[in-house]
Amino acid sequence: MIRWMRSARIAPGKNMEAIQFATEIVEYVKKKYEGAPDTGVFVDSFGEIGTIRWCADYADFASWEKVTGQMVADPEWWQKMDAIKDLFIPGSAHDVVMRSLK
Repeated sequence: MIRWMRSARIAPGKNMEAIQFATEIVEYVKKKYEGAPDTGVFVDSFGEIGTIRWCADYADFASWEKVTGQMVADPEWWQKMDAIKDLFIPGSAHDVVMRSLK
């Protein structure tokens, strides 16, 4: 199993808009891209307060690459990313891809 996680820090004063975007983009991905898994949306309660995290589990790297490839080739995806620049602190996005040892 492969677990993907993206985190981003919410810009000051943008909590509600960022949380709304975080949940809406999950629905967009699930409907638009073949093989997209259910994705959880989380907000840190301790540590980096104001951090949103998206987490999704894939069967293997090939499954993750398939969905990621569909995203980067989709002009609508990039329009959505461009439209939300002010919701997150620039440079705060961080992706992690982990593999299960079992």
